[in-house]
Amino acid sequence: MNIPKILSVVILSLCASQAISETALTVTGKDASGATEVLQYEIDDLKALDQVEFETVNDFVNKPTRFSGPLLRDVLGSLAISEDTKLTLTALNNFHTEIPIADALNYDVIVAMEKEGAPMSIRNNGPLWIIYPVSDHPELQAQIYNNRSIWQLVDIEVE
Repeated sequence: MNIPKILSVVILSLCASQAISETALTVTGKDASGATEVLQYEIDDLKALDQVEFETVNDFVNKPTRFSGPLLRDVLGSLAISEDTKLTLTALNNFHTEIPIADALNYDVIVAMEKEGAPMSIRNNGPLWIIYPVSDHPELQAQIYNNRSIWQLVDIEVE
């Protein structure tokens, strides 16, 4: 029996399982009592939410493209929101943008996890990308909504 070889296999297995169960998205806000609440989602947690799928265009895809993922409003869970709530979204590279809660309440904005039925890699705008249903709502064909379509999403602050 080769103990070092077995030990290295066990360590590699643990590292692989750790990588799979890493937090993909952190959502921070206040609960109904005003206490700070932090929601941490792994990819499997996001997949467990109801999934929405639609085909749309935006300035970052050159043809109608099918995206799927949970609704942004569902990802906010039980956090307290009001009409003046704003969301500050941050990407892997620390780029950030703000979205008024009205966007998530009035439109089926999704936290896309798949593009054309396949998971998105970091290299291809993933693993999480905020996608608006632009093709279904002519009013969303404005530059401001393209600017809110943040990819490589890792953090949402509910303020």
